[in-house]
Amino acid sequence: MSKFKKGKSPAFQLYAGDFLSDINVKIMTMSQRGMYITLLLHEWIEGSLPNNEQHIRILCENHPNFEKDWEQVKPRFFEKNGRLYNKRLEEERGNSIAYRERMSANGRKGALKRWQSHSKPIAKPCNIEVEEEVEVEDKKINYNNIYLKEFEQEFWKIYPRKDNKKRAKDKYIMLRKKGVQKEKIIDGLIAYIKQWKENNTEAEFIPMASSWLHQERYDDELIGKAKVVQNLKMQKKEWHYICDGCLKEKTTKHKITTAEDGICDCGEGFFMSKKEYELIKASFKRSDKQHKTRKQENSSLENIHKKEFEDNFKSMMNKIGV
Repeated sequence: MSKFKKGKSPAFQLYAGDFLSDINVKIMTMSQRGMYITLLLHEWIEGSLPNNEQHIRILCENHPNFEKDWEQVKPRFFEKNGRLYNKRLEEERGNSIAYRERMSANGRKGALKRWQSHSKPIAKPCNIEVEEEVEVEDKKINYNNIYLKEFEQEFWKIYPRKDNKKRAKDKYIMLRKKGVQKEKIIDGLIAYIKQWKENNTEAEFIPMASSWLHQERYDDELIGKAKVVQNLKMQKKEWHYICDGCLKEKTTKHKITTAEDGICDCGEGFFMSKKEYELIKASFKRSDKQHKTRKQENSSLENIHKKEFEDNFKSMMNKIGV
């Protein structure tokens, strides 16, 4: 506990849903997740990480598969002024500092009221500083009310999935405070809603609003259904057939659906799917191999029996003196 300097927060909030639903975390192995969390804890304590692979290895307790796991974990940090930082962790650090400042301002505001209403203080707090901070705090509350109204009336009202509202609200307000435009978020959501409707996506397969906001999905460039269909049309499909009589191969742009179309010019066979023919051919090869193996085993067994009979017959003849 003594590692933390005065004024530093000893803990940060880790949202389990956001962490586990992050695609970058999902593709990590358990050892890589352990390395990732360990480095996040070191960054929170020290303020940043050294941009030195050997130092990172030491922080990870000389992890045996360090090189392989670090390649997967390293992209989760960005470099600035020769140090490494995690984007989400630094957001949480900013939120923590802002929260402490709000609590401090509220404390000074409450102290000022108590001093004025009860007894004479030894010394009055700086009025100018308190008034300025209270005014700033009031402005923040006003902005929060604006963002909350946006969330309720424009975002949450149209979002198809209605669970985990509080986390979604907090994430929306945080994004707006960071400077993300309301129009960008709403336009991105409308585009996604249109795609979900076109694809008949069920509600259970739509991400929670908090995850959608955390992953900044409003920045995605979506491909419309019409464009997908157009791309599929451009991919011309071909069917490959082979005659089971003369083994003549044939490629068509249309699937053979009638017996008349399937008759080969050789007059001795019919066209069948080349893939199906290869499967049947492979099956016959396996059966033939098994038959040969059994035949060899039977032949060997016959030779053994024959030799045993000859040995027994000679032994009997020797016993009777013939």
